Amino acid sequence: MSPKTQARHSQKSGASVAQPAQTEATRLAYVLMIASTVRLTAFVLFPGLVSTYLSGRVELSTPVTSYKRLMEGLHLSAHAVSPYDGGVFHQSPLLLLLFKPLYYLPSIFTDLLYTAADVLVALMLAKLAALKAKSALHLSVPGETRFVCMPSVVAMLYLFNPLTLGTTLVKSTIVFSHLAVVGSLYFGLQGRTNRAIVCAAVATHLSLYPAMLIVPISLMAHNRQQRFGSIMATVVKFIVAVGLLHVLFVTVFGSEYFGATIDFTVRVADLQPNVGLFWYFFTEVFDEFRLFFFVVFQLTALGFAVPVSWRFRQDPLFAATFLVGIISALKSYPAWGDLALFLGLLPIFEELLKYLQFIFLSANLLFYGVALAPVFWYLWIEQGSGNANFFYAATLVYVFGQITLLFDLGTAKLRRDLDIQRPEMRTRTVIQE
Repeated sequence: MSPKTQARHSQKSGASVAQPAQTEATRLAYVLMIASTVRLTAFVLFPGLVSTYLSGRVELSTPVTSYKRLMEGLHLSAHAVSPYDGGVFHQSPLLLLLFKPLYYLPSIFTDLLYTAADVLVALMLAKLAALKAKSALHLSVPGETRFVCMPSVVAMLYLFNPLTLGTTLVKSTIVFSHLAVVGSLYFGLQGRTNRAIVCAAVATHLSLYPAMLIVPISLMAHNRQQRFGSIMATVVKFIVAVGLLHVLFVTVFGSEYFGATIDFTVRVADLQPNVGLFWYFFTEVFDEFRLFFFVVFQLTALGFAVPVSWRFRQDPLFAATFLVGIISALKSYPAWGDLALFLGLLPIFEELLKYLQFIFLSANLLFYGVALAPVFWYLWIEQGSGNANFFYAATLVYVFGQITLLFDLGTAKLRRDLDIQRPEMRTRTVIQE
């Protein structure tokens, strides 16, 4: 083959590679534009539906993510009163600083902010999928036919999930926690450790439980020659970042902010019903045992950070995704938005789909939990023909569905890792005694 022919051949191959990349970027842009249009249209054309029905749903909004409570805090702050004095506002001062300029502007600017936050989360999820496909984490089983979930599909599955859409329409502040969480994972996988640490610190102040993610983020950033030292350095930087934010907030808002936010979340001081396990249990428990069970319940969630991260240390992104699922199921004030983020991360690991054994069971449990919660709430609160047990039963089904999915996902990951390391074991059933 002559040099000219080789040059033409290389130009054609390069153009053929660039064309699919451009097509995928166009698809992603279309997905983001359509999702933004849908959200803004719903905000503008159906304000009554959002304000009178969706905003009051306890499945979508909690005492620590409620937009109404955020407005109360902004109102107090605008009148030179500490927003944490009234016992209503229990959200991070970061949200006060973010929304304070918008408080005096028309509501369309707030709608644009929530839409932009959702779009940024979806965009970073898409980029996470692309980064994983190019990294060493994207290993294949010998002889395997791979199905790759395109970045545009990952973004679409997140943005058009009804749970995501509902969370955005009620203007739950958990959207910004999701943005910080996904940002920490994105920068961590890129190797931009300092940016990942800042995002993780912001997510911790917004929602507390994302502090667990610093362990897999540290594993993403470690130097293989100095693993322990690099991990400890990352953790120390994270503690310093969280501490600096705490000092800043104490300086601006006073020390009472801590009791009204982080301490409030840990103690579960407001037992308003939600889709979690805490509220009903602590309504019934005797006061003398309350502290003991607070410790047990919180450690059940936080205690998974190190063992899960270490077991899946070869794939820190999967470890972080698994922890996001644990947070969704076991945090003190969960909402459907937590599940939306977990489900949004799952398409990145499309190679595990064929390894899932109980996907039909977990999907049905989640569907029934989501579908029954509004029905039982209506029977309990509005009709008076039911009681709290009705709604809590739907909550148990919902949480059990998440836990089933987590167990299935962890088993699928372990089985796939075994197939990669020991291809001869692919056709054998593994029994652990």
